[in-house]
Amino acid sequence: MIASLSAWVRKLRPEDPRRIRKFRDRMAGVSWDKASLVESLSQLFEAVDDLAEAEVKYYYRRRGTRASLSGLFRILAWVLGSIGLLLPLLSATDQPALKPLGQYGYSFLAAAASFLAANSLFGGTSGHIRFVSTQLELEKLITTSRVSWCEFLATLHSTELSDAEIKGGFTLIQEYSQGLYAKTIAETGNWGETLLAELVKYQKTVGDGSTAGVKPK
Repeated sequence: MIASLSAWVRKLRPEDPRRIRKFRDRMAGVSWDKASLVESLSQLFEAVDDLAEAEVKYYYRRRGTRASLSGLFRILAWVLGSIGLLLPLLSATDQPALKPLGQYGYSFLAAAASFLAANSLFGGTSGHIRFVSTQLELEKLITTSRVSWCEFLATLHSTELSDAEIKGGFTLIQEYSQGLYAKTIAETGNWGETLLAELVKYQKTVGDGSTAGVKPK
């Protein structure tokens, strides 16, 4: 039970430093003599590739969470907003029993607005879109990098690599790793900017609402 809980908690960690330690340990036993360079470069590429796949799995997992939040908040907002619009209409009918319902319309509309605000504040819809976009960009990077690596291996004439071929192999791997972190860093920066903007917007909305609720003396 404890082991399962620990595995579940580790699964939820977005950026586990142990992945980098695993990358280092994986490279520790690699030989870089000229006779082993093709195999060593391939192992280095696979290690970077594993880091990229881990990011894709992370974004795939998180997009599901954000999609659920977005769907829940929007459904609740729609239901409550619809009720808020219908109650005044019902109170305007000739049925005396329905007359008191009109006073609750604004309450339901306010609740609907709160769920829409929660969707924005907690990154429901925007987070889902951001995670899907980043996942697809990473998948594109992985695919193109793997194709480029296959092309590199196919052009080798022997296991004894020339200096130009060695440099070409390292360049491909460096471009792969740089592209990987460029996309994840950009997504994190975008997330931070969106969160701060939504916080400012929400604070302004709450402040305006508080001011409007104060009766002038």
